[in-house]
This record gives sequence, C-alpha cells and structure tokens, in this order.
Amino acid sequence: MEHMERSRGFTLVELMVTLLVASILLGIGVPAFGSLVEQTRLTTSTNQFLTTLHMARSEAIRRGHLVTLCTSNDGNTCTSGADWDAGWILYANPARTEQPPDPASILRAGNAWTDSNVAVAGNQPVSQHISYNALGQSERLSGALLMGTVTVCTGNGEGRAIIISSTGRPRVDTADCA
Repeated sequence: MEHMERSRGFTLVELMVTLLVASILLGIGVPAFGSLVEQTRLTTSTNQFLTTLHMARSEAIRRGHLVTLCTSNDGNTCTSGADWDAGWILYANPARTEQPPDPASILRAGNAWTDSNVAVAGNQPVSQHISYNALGQSERLSGALLMGTVTVCTGNGEGRAIIISSTGRPRVDTADCA
C-alpha cells in the first residue's frame, strides 16, 4: 500500500486572506497611533512648562523675594524676541532686573524643546518674562499685575493654553492653534 505524505503549509488563498486582514488592521491602526504620538507630545510639553511655572512660584515663596522665568537661547542670559520653546532660565531676582545679575542667581535652566513639531509661545504680557513675588503672585518686573496665556501647539493644530491668573496660579485649557 502506497502512503502519500501530505505537505504542510499555507495555500495561496490562505496567505492572501491573511495579508488582506493584516493590511486592513494596519490601515486603521497607523493613523490612530500617529494621533496618539501627537497627543503625547502636546501633553508632555504642556506638563514641562506647567512644572516650571510651579517651580518658579514655589521658589519665590521659599526665598521670600521675586523669582523670574525668562526666555533664553543659551541658558545664561535672557533672550528678547525668543519664544519659550527656545529655552528658558529661572533666576532669583530681588533687584527686579531683566537679566540674571550673576551666574549664581540662576536656579535652573531649560533647553529648547527637541521636537520641532511643538511651539511654545506667550501672549504679550508673558512673552519674555514671568515673575513671582514672595506671596506666590505673578507680577511684571515693574511690580504691576501680570496675567497672560502661554500656548503650546503641535503640528496638527491641537493645543493647550496655560492661563496665568491674577493670583499667579496657572491652569490648563484647550487652545486652537490653527
């Protein structure tokens, strides 16, 4: 009696059906994953800036005098005309100066955002400097009231607004970046 062995494997039809199902799943999943990545970038950048504001406020209260956060390209001096995504420095500022008086007054520096798809910019009152006094209230270097909005935007038009109230407390809301 002759015994035939049957070969194992996929038929061409089975292989084609499997590839079709896989391509449909990838077609659905890849755009959703891209959206998830953009959402993560937005959340991370917003939280980084929000954490920096909380740090500035708590340092001012702890030290008992003005502490200033400013835009900086080099991490040593405040840079006028730069947006927050270029980088920033936080410095002790009891004399209310527009620049750190010496390197020892710099409390912390932040580098530019590494993701070019994220833009961080403030409206006029908070475009270059944000200061907090010993009571934790935001104020201008002149001592006047400071309120404003820093907007974090991603390449797909989604955004968050970090709104600094008259008491200095920042809160987050959605923003339209179109």
